[in-house]
Amino acid sequence: MTNHETQLNSEMTIRRMDLGERDHDAVAKLAELDSSGRLEGPVLGIEVEGRLLAAISVDTGKVIADPFSRTTELRALLKLRADQLQTRHDGRARRPSRLLGKRTRPAVGGSPAGQIITLPRG
Repeated sequence: MTNHETQLNSEMTIRRMDLGERDHDAVAKLAELDSSGRLEGPVLGIEVEGRLLAAISVDTGKVIADPFSRTTELRALLKLRADQLQTRHDGRARRPSRLLGKRTRPAVGGSPAGQIITLPRG
């Protein structure tokens, strides 16, 4: 089995870090690896095979991650989950993070590529 296949079949967990001794040490170690300060407020962490690879402050949106691992997708998942929790907590929709770049209009079936289609409202 290749390393890529192992990563695809890995167990991944997103959870609120209770910042007890075990979690506190893991987040502190991750912040040191990332050359960042500590995270403020409630923290979500993402573990792969039991190893903390990235964490986010739900309040500030600051993310720390293991610079020696591929964490781009993990960071995006954490940002999405933190936005969901903030929306639930605030009781109103927040502007979503730009995880995938600029917002685009959906394609209209059967329209030629590049053609601008205006749909009637109402």
